[in-house]
Amino acid sequence: MKTKIYGLLMASFLIPLGCDPIEDTSLRNKYFENAGTPISVEELNAALSVTQPIPNSDNAIAGDQYVVVDNKRPDIGGTWRVGTSTGEKIVGTNHDTIIYTSNGSFDLYYAGISANQIVKSKTFTVEVTNCFDDYDKLLSGAQNKADVNAKKTWKLFGTYAVYNGMYGNWKYYDERGLNPTNAINNYGDGPTSSTYKDQTLVFEFSGHKMTTFSNTGAVVGTGSWAYTHASKEEIAGELVTTVSIPGQPLSWFLFSGVTTPYWIIRISNSELVLCLPEVYGLSPGEEDWDWCGTYFFFEPVE
Repeated sequence: MKTKIYGLLMASFLIPLGCDPIEDTSLRNKYFENAGTPISVEELNAALSVTQPIPNSDNAIAGDQYVVVDNKRPDIGGTWRVGTSTGEKIVGTNHDTIIYTSNGSFDLYYAGISANQIVKSKTFTVEVTNCFDDYDKLLSGAQNKADVNAKKTWKLFGTYAVYNGMYGNWKYYDERGLNPTNAINNYGDGPTSSTYKDQTLVFEFSGHKMTTFSNTGAVVGTGSWAYTHASKEEIAGELVTTVSIPGQPLSWFLFSGVTTPYWIIRISNSELVLCLPEVYGLSPGEEDWDWCGTYFFFEPVE
């Protein structure tokens, strides 16, 4: 009996010693300490190409806004860093087609990983001249893609130039009174201070530049703009800007920040109505009136 107990005690002392792992350093040596020499910038550049394969044509929509990026060395993993009018876009594939939505000069480069080091390629520059859309015409006043000097000024107008209210207000509230039955829906915070009235926003077609001004004419901010035609409920698309539009900061603005797009509620030659929702992507079944937004009413300056 004593022999059995002694054997069990010895085993209990040996078990912890036997479970102590031996460090495997092979992976660390291979990929970190002895990873080898990284690819040179020249070698990386030779493996990359940035092309605009579609020529511009008056009879076709597609043209030099289609930019093809290609890495012929897939063993050199990494990402393409693509400059756009509203900031840098990261593309994680070796071969892809970038479709620009605004004209301008844009920089691209490839950041590869070789021998556990980041190797940055040269900078490729593309010139995009073929973009034109109905929203370019409405927002900037450009008549065609050759109208590079076009710009259009919009100003906040009316007693309700900036209005904090519920989501559903986009369906009922109309600053111009074009829907007299439901012209004013006061379920919300109501109009903001009249100091926002007559603040202006200038959209330029070339480079999609934008400038905002106070009602005294002082420059408030400069940046760029882009848009989508994505539809949700009754909105006409989204406006993406790199700086705040006039009428900021406001209560609901604090929930979203400057990186979220504005909903385009209405857009025409004579009217631009934007909404900055408190939250994006309502869950199915949620009512419009459960959430809030800020509305901005603009008219062109003749």
